[in-house]
This record gives sequence, structure tokens and C-alpha cells, in this order.
Amino acid sequence: MSRYIWRKINVGFGKETTRWTAVAPAIRCPKASLDFDEKSEKVIDESSIGVIEDSFDGHVSKQFAEWSFECNVYANVIWYILLNVFGKVTTSWSNGEFTHAFEVDETNQHQSLTIWLADDTQDKQFPLAMVNSFELTAETGDFVKANVDFRSKKWVNASLTPIYSNDFALLGKNVQVYFANDLAWLDSADPIKATNLSLTINKNLEDVDVLGSIEPDDFCNAQFGVEWDVELLRDDETYKTIFMNGIKQAMRIEIIDTNTTLDSWNPTLTFDLASVIVTEFAKTQDNDALVRQWLTFRALYSMSDATMINAKLINSQSAY
Repeated sequence: MSRYIWRKINVGFGKETTRWTAVAPAIRCPKASLDFDEKSEKVIDESSIGVIEDSFDGHVSKQFAEWSFECNVYANVIWYILLNVFGKVTTSWSNGEFTHAFEVDETNQHQSLTIWLADDTQDKQFPLAMVNSFELTAETGDFVKANVDFRSKKWVNASLTPIYSNDFALLGKNVQVYFANDLAWLDSADPIKATNLSLTINKNLEDVDVLGSIEPDDFCNAQFGVEWDVELLRDDETYKTIFMNGIKQAMRIEIIDTNTTLDSWNPTLTFDLASVIVTEFAKTQDNDALVRQWLTFRALYSMSDATMINAKLINSQSAY
């Protein structure tokens, strides 16, 4: 038996070839935090048997695993999470760079992953890992971070080696935010001076529980929703006017690792939202501090663009 600290836990991801079938991790992900629980639900027999005690038997009724995972956003590792979030990716190559275009797969069974977990006491794989929610956050003076909630089947035994590869971390200083009247104008838009932001994608997983098994038969993504929050210094009435009048705009978050140049390109992650509307607006009212404003946006599906949100990732990986 070996005692250990939580820092020694290794996490890896693999893209499943066959849904529900565990695969070896293709990449290891440095973690900032991990809240991980193996769940075993019980059913208790409370039938009366002539005594005052409230129960006399119990059985396992369901087993699965839940994960809350935080990591810095690395240009290669994030591919796996984005694939699970969006469900569909198309990869192209040009001048030494690989561009991965993610779009929402209009199905309720998005691409599944296997999560690998290893430390001094265990070496396990958890198949059918599916993202329930994904949050990307960016603050000045820090890394861009991803907070991801997964659900998966229970573990199967594994024997794997925790080898990490070089990757490209994205930072708050690399982030630019753009608004335009529609998607077509985002390329020519000027960036706004945001101080921090968060982008949240909710997939509303539904457990498919079936007779004859204590494990869920599937985790299906249901409705797909996107919100994002941004903070700015308040210097005019622009965003209050947008809020009050319900003005809809296209929006882009672009993160370019300008510290890293490979051939003639930089690792880049971009999110484009076809149409957003401000649902909440607030401002600070402190006598002795600069006035700041917060806006919460709801993403809308654009029928003219046939999309709500898509993402583009440029990195050094050709295939996964």
C-alpha cells in the first residue's frame, strides 16, 4: 500500500473507435484540479417484517463515474475536449499547420472519449466519457482555463504509462474579443477591451438507464445551450443600449499564442457565435474605483448561417 498526494494523479484522454469500448489514452493532460467520484447508488428494502427497524436489505442499483476537471487550455490537449463538446470535426493541412474546424453535430450521441486515471494505487480506464458542461475562462495575468464536467461508465482495469508531451499553453494576454453585425464582418472587426470573460456550453446529458444492467447504457446529449459573460470598463452607453434594445450581434473569441511560432503560424483557438443577445447587464457603483460593467449573453441559432457556435483550432497535431 502506498500513500500519495492528489498531485500524483495522472489524467489522459482517448477518442473511442467504438462507443462504450475503452481505448488507451492518446494524450495526457496536466491538471489544475480534479474532483472525481465513482458512484454506487443503492436501493433499500423498507418493507415491514414485524419489527420497528426501517429496513432489512439493500442492493446496488446503479454504478457510474462523475468528473469535474480543470486544466489550463493547451492547444493539443483541448482537441479531445472540443470534439466531445461539439461532436464533429474536419481537419485540413496547409504550410505545416493543422486546422481543426469543430461544429455542432445535430445528433444526441456525440463522439465519446475514454478517460484514463492513474496514481500510486490505481490504473483505470473509464469508457463512454461524455461532457455535460464546458466552461472556458480568461482573466488578465493568468492562463486561459477549461472547466469540464464529465459523466462516464465505471472503470475497467488498465496498465498504462503516464508520459506527457510538449504542448502550447494559451494565456489571457493572448485573448481578443470581437463584435460585428454578422459572422461575415467578424474578420474586419476591431477588438474590444475586455478585462475577463467566460464561455459556457451546456449539453444537458441524460442517463439512459435500462433493465438488466447496473450501468447506464448511454449518456446522451440533449439540448445544446451557450452563454458567455464579459467584463469591461464602462466608458460609454454602447453596451447598455445593446442590452436595452435587444440588439443581436455576432461574436468572436480568438486566442493566439503569439509566444510560439511554428514555421509561419501560431497555435490558435477561435470560437465564433453567429448571434448573441444580452440577457443581463450590471455595473459597479463604487465611489473610489473605476466603473466596470458586466454583460451576460445568450447564444442564438442563426437560421441564415445555419449555426449557433463553431470553433477552430490550429495546432501541431495531424490526427488523433
